[in-house]
Amino acid sequence: MLLPSQQLADLSERFSICLSGKTSPANCDVRYRQLYWLMVFNKQGELQHACRLGDELGKVTKQGFDVPNAFIEIVEDAIKKPASLQQMQRDYVAAGGSTKAFAALNQKVKDLQGVGQMHTAEFLAKVADKAKDPVLSRARGLMVEADACSHQVINHGAYKHLRTGIGAFVQAHPDHAMAGELLTPLLEVGMKYSFDVAGKCRSYAQQWANNDATAAHKKIADRLLKRGEQVVAKTKKELGEMKPSDYGYLRSLAVCGDAKATLAKLESTKTFGVFRPIHKEWRAEAQAKLAGSK
Repeated sequence: MLLPSQQLADLSERFSICLSGKTSPANCDVRYRQLYWLMVFNKQGELQHACRLGDELGKVTKQGFDVPNAFIEIVEDAIKKPASLQQMQRDYVAAGGSTKAFAALNQKVKDLQGVGQMHTAEFLAKVADKAKDPVLSRARGLMVEADACSHQVINHGAYKHLRTGIGAFVQAHPDHAMAGELLTPLLEVGMKYSFDVAGKCRSYAQQWANNDATAAHKKIADRLLKRGEQVVAKTKKELGEMKPSDYGYLRSLAVCGDAKATLAKLESTKTFGVFRPIHKEWRAEAQAKLAGSK
């Protein structure tokens, strides 16, 4: 056993180690809290390395180490990493948000297996004004946020926050190169658990292509409408090949905006945990759609 042991006592005098389950240190958001994470911090208290402990121990013990020494090997290797997440963030600011600095920061987040990814998204938005291209930095933050949302336990609030952020960005910068690219995470991540995706797209398109809209606003609004129609058409096709008992059947009904069928399926479905706010929203929006059609 490693805990308690002299090996761990010796190790703790050299490194700050966090084994995270239900909680994690500030700015070290994790994607899946049902897993145990190992986080190693340097002498400055900055995040040097993070990994899924069980997976990493499995890899190292296969090399011939017992569990205690495998743990020590992982920590020893972690502290040799070239830079902390916070150092990579400082480098990004110092480089004026250069493409190279962003690539390095993004790679660090990947090396950390996504730990601190949402914090990094917030960081990119916060320091945007210090970048040579502030708008690009904000767009990068949204892309990082979308990736974090797509690799975490289903989170209704996170999807809503992402939709709001992308919608505001496109409204402000419809002709920016990243505006078109952000339509993909808006649809595939932000609206993945939305009721009536086509209707959601029409709502955004109306906001973007209002009376004061520019040609760029109208162009990207049209792109969103077409993309939304494609998503719904694809989902309807998949729905036709599914059984009512299949996982994802209810979500597909909601995505297609079938109010009557969605409400009927919700009545026969038991709602658990993370789906409670999502199902509540589907029910309210489906009822509103039916009421509006009368």
